[in-house]
Amino acid sequence: MKSIGRAIMKTELRTFLENLGVFKVGFADPAHGFEKAKDCHPNDIMEDCKSVIVFALNAHLGSYMTLKCSERNNVELGIINVYGSLVSYKIAEFLKENNYNAVIPYGYKYEKEKIAYLSFKLAAYEAGLGVFGRSGLIITPEYGPRIYLGVVLTDSLIESDRPLKNFNPCAECDVCVRLCPINAINKELPPPTGFNRNRCLQFINNLREKTNGQIRFCGYCYNCCPAGKVHKETFRLGRWKTLLDLNDQERVKLLRTFEKS
Repeated sequence: MKSIGRAIMKTELRTFLENLGVFKVGFADPAHGFEKAKDCHPNDIMEDCKSVIVFALNAHLGSYMTLKCSERNNVELGIINVYGSLVSYKIAEFLKENNYNAVIPYGYKYEKEKIAYLSFKLAAYEAGLGVFGRSGLIITPEYGPRIYLGVVLTDSLIESDRPLKNFNPCAECDVCVRLCPINAINKELPPPTGFNRNRCLQFINNLREKTNGQIRFCGYCYNCCPAGKVHKETFRLGRWKTLLDLNDQERVKLLRTFEKS
């Protein structure tokens, strides 16, 4: 028996995700809008999907620093991707604890063109997190395009949100058009139809190849976009301190407290 209603589930999920550093979460109806995607739909991944949960973490390019997992296989993972995956699994656990099913979509349907099984950007647009910009990125009112998107599918029927209205950050702006080093953005066409994705993808692949992976992103349209009015970070990467991080005086002082206890 399903235990939580539509409105309560929406409120509880939002509170749950805010505590994990998510600055925005939205809910999309799989029956609306996803026909625009190229050969991918929520119900292709989860047949009984009734809601698409989309969340966003604010993330500058520095958040994409890599963690080398295997020297032998040269496997690298973006730290933000690791944390984003953790948040997705936390959502799935939350739903399952409330007797709902959940599926986390991942991977590419077409590896060469980097076409995902499900477009997270389209999901974010339909869930009202942001709008498509000239560069093809999702632009949010809070952080512009500097975000990490995560998606979870569920059979829980949650009240859906709607695409943003009266938010058009590209109307009077052509910063990304002028900065793009390979002229992959056509200002004369409405966002995102003026974005030449294949040209951009080829450039990024060549950039990584010529620098032996040292440079992985171009970064202009992501970091230089003037959209976004919030600067306070809700999510920050860090690490635990150890005794080795303390200077000799601090370490001795701390250890002496154990002698007195």
